[in-house]
Amino acid sequence: MSKTIAMQSVSDTAHLDSKDHTDERVQERIRERAYQLYEARGSEPGHELEDWTKAETEMLGSINVHRAA
Repeated sequence: MSKTIAMQSVSDTAHLDSKDHTDERVQERIRERAYQLYEARGSEPGHELEDWTKAETEMLGSINVHRAA
């Protein structure tokens, strides 16, 4: 394998690792926000999907705003 191809492969892998790490951080932030929503409602069970969807919308909307800026 040539040095150029080897360097490109390492670069591609680093990008994927970085993306995976970012995805994990986003998922963690969504999880934390969903739990905050659950607690704010008095820890009433039965609204998990609603909490997750709202948290996901808030977090992903926030990320898209930062990217556009």
